[in-house]
Amino acid sequence: MGLSTAYFLHKKGWEVTVLEKSDLSDNCSFGNMGYLSPSHIVPLAAPGMIEQGIFWMFDKKSPFYVRPSLSWQMIDWGLKFMRHCNQKHVDRSAGPLADLLFFSKNIFLDWAKNPALQFDLQEKGCIMYYQTAKKEKEEIAAAKLAEQHGLKIEVLDKNAAQSLEPDLPPEVIGGILFKDDAHIDPSALMRQLPGWLESQGVKIIRNAEVSGFHRNGRKITGVDYQAAGATHTLSADNVVLAAGSWSPQIAKLAGEYIPLMPGKGYSMTFGGLTKKLRYPCIFLEAKVAMTPWGDRLRIGSTMEIGAINNRILLPRAQGIIEAVPRFMPGYMDDPAFRAVYERITTATDSETLRDLVWFGFRPVSADGMPYIGFAPKTDNLIMATGHAMLGLSLGPGTGQLVAEIANGEQPSLDLTAYKVDRF
Repeated sequence: MGLSTAYFLHKKGWEVTVLEKSDLSDNCSFGNMGYLSPSHIVPLAAPGMIEQGIFWMFDKKSPFYVRPSLSWQMIDWGLKFMRHCNQKHVDRSAGPLADLLFFSKNIFLDWAKNPALQFDLQEKGCIMYYQTAKKEKEEIAAAKLAEQHGLKIEVLDKNAAQSLEPDLPPEVIGGILFKDDAHIDPSALMRQLPGWLESQGVKIIRNAEVSGFHRNGRKITGVDYQAAGATHTLSADNVVLAAGSWSPQIAKLAGEYIPLMPGKGYSMTFGGLTKKLRYPCIFLEAKVAMTPWGDRLRIGSTMEIGAINNRILLPRAQGIIEAVPRFMPGYMDDPAFRAVYERITTATDSETLRDLVWFGFRPVSADGMPYIGFAPKTDNLIMATGHAMLGLSLGPGTGQLVAEIANGEQPSLDLTAYKVDRF
């Protein structure tokens, strides 16, 4: 989100400095599934989410978990989230999400033409597999909604689904192929984008943690940050807050509040596979996603809402890998997959899996919709956060919209659904 914003601000002539807390060798944009997902037009706050979430809380291997907490931030977020888990919210949000998803995907297609940004963009679509009649009914309804917003879909019966994956025929009753979806190698993009931006004149200060703001009335005039054991200050005409799950803490330093909680997700990536997966896919009952890059495979899942921490919950990692042979039993005949499967399922200590199980924190807003726009109390602070699991998909589009409003231009899309002060 931040790098995309820097890209478009620089294109419009701004002098841009990025303050990055890490060294840019790893963050939530590295280990995600790499999906560009116009199919994902239903926000996380949707009908049935509360009931399903309560049921999942009693299963240590479930894909969704809210860590109980008496913090005011969690309580406020939770109450707002519950109020938005309804069909009216879905109907109101699907159109704006579809518009932004397509807008952002088209920017990725343009970026892929840049020789300096080679990130293996593949327009194969994504298949949503289901094993039960209940999930089939739900997904067909979701597909019809997607069609209403311009997406191309294909309903697959069991035979059609299995014919698409000859090496790994799925054990399902059917699926939906969302033809507009694409995928990239996010690690490749994130390795290349910072260096390319710096070569164009964008300044990136790594290992720099924002510690405060200087104000003059309703405007920020300077940003304090800690780096190399000292405090530094940058003057600023405009400030963009695109700090992912750390956004609430930085917003508070600026006197602003945004209802947002971190949502931890896990993934594991490995290679040497002899069984070739042809299409990215999601196992709907398990909420497990898989992305292929040649003989490499990434498997990911879980939305664990709670405070930022560095723990790996072993049962959740085990639940992810155990779902794969339930949907694609052929993987158990692949030596490389079986070795990873046995290592994770027989582990007794999550610490032994740190070289294999990656985790990152998605910034989840209180209604599942991003925050894009000026902060309510600060005239030159723009928010670009809260994109939940769609951060990669929506990154370039959000970056262009932020640059447009920073320039005082009419944004390419209506930003009403993303207003920062909508609660």
